[in-house]
Amino acid sequence: MKLNDLKHLNSLLADFTWFGRTFLQTGTGLEWDAIGGRDYFATAWMEFFKGINDGTYHRLVEAITDAPYISHFRKEVAERLNPLLVELDVMSVEQGMHKIKVRIDVEKFKRYETKLRQLSGDGIIFDIIQDDDDIRDTYFIDGDPDQIRSYLMHGIREVLDRYTSAEQEKIRELESRLKELETELQEKNALLAVQDAGRMELARTVKEQQDEITAVTERNRTLEGILSEYRKEEEEADNAVIDPSSPIENGRLRMYFFYKLGFLDKSIWNDGLTYGQMGKILQKILGGKPIKADTAERDVKLFNATGSAKLKDFEAKNEDKVLNYLKLVFEKIDFLFRVLKIFLKYKIL
Repeated sequence: MKLNDLKHLNSLLADFTWFGRTFLQTGTGLEWDAIGGRDYFATAWMEFFKGINDGTYHRLVEAITDAPYISHFRKEVAERLNPLLVELDVMSVEQGMHKIKVRIDVEKFKRYETKLRQLSGDGIIFDIIQDDDDIRDTYFIDGDPDQIRSYLMHGIREVLDRYTSAEQEKIRELESRLKELETELQEKNALLAVQDAGRMELARTVKEQQDEITAVTERNRTLEGILSEYRKEEEEADNAVIDPSSPIENGRLRMYFFYKLGFLDKSIWNDGLTYGQMGKILQKILGGKPIKADTAERDVKLFNATGSAKLKDFEAKNEDKVLNYLKLVFEKIDFLFRVLKIFLKYKIL
C-alpha cells in the first residue's frame, strides 16, 4: 500500500466525518448561522442537506470501504470514527419533524444560485425565488434531527462493521491457513518419522552386514591359511624324494604307505581309537613329525575313498615312489639276510 493511498483515505474520512461533526456543531442540525461553508459556491447547510439527500454521504461509505483500504487501514479508520459514533450516540436529540431555518447572504446570491436551484429541484427547500427583486435570505427545510442522527450513525457503523468483518475474515483465512500448515506439518513429520525409521533400519542392516562381512573375511582368512597349509602339504607330498635310510617326514606320504600296507583299514584297529590317535601310533612306527588329528582324519578318509578322482591323482603321482622305496627297503633287508647267513656259515658271530 502506497502513502498516497493513506492520504486519499484520510481525505475521504475528512469529508465523511464532516457530516457528523457538523451535525454536532449545529445543535443536531437546527442552528446553522455560525457554521461556515467549505465550498465557495455553497453554504455549510447546503452541503450538508444536499449530501445526506443525494447519496453523497453513502458514496463516501462505499469509497472508504473499498477493498484496498480495508486490508490495511482498519486501525486508522477505527480511531477516526469510534469517538464520533460515541458522541452522536450520547447526545440529546429532538424527535419529530422540524422546520429547520437556514439563511444565505443575499449579496452572494449569484454565487449560491445554482446550488439553491438544485436544492429546490430536489425538494429539499421550497423554491420561493421569483425574480431578482424577490431574493430571500431565509429558507426552511423539513427535517427530523433524530432520523438524521440515525442515518449518520448507520453510515459510521456500516464502515466500522465492514472493516471489522474484513479483519475477521482475514483472521479466519489466517486460521484456516494455519490449520492447513499444521496439517502439512503433521504429514511431513509423519513422513520424516517413516524416513527416520527407514534410516535406522538401514543403519542396523548395514551394521549387521558389516559384522557379517567382517566375520566372513576372518573366516576366509582362516580358510585361506588352512588351504595354503594343505597345498603346501600336497606339494611336499608330490615333490618328496624318499630316502630309505631316513624317516618319511611327509605326513600324507606316510599315510599313503600305511594305506598301501593295509594299516588304514579300521577293522584292524580298536573301535575306540580316533583318527588322531591312529595317526600318532602310525607316526611312531615310521618316525617323522607328529600328524595333526584333523590332517590324519582327512588323509585316512582320502585313502579310504576308493575310486575318487583325487585318490587316483595322488596314486598316479606317488605310487612309483612307494614301490621304489619298498624295493630299496626289501633289497636292504635281503642284503642283511645274506650277510647274516655268511656270518652264521663261517661262525663269525
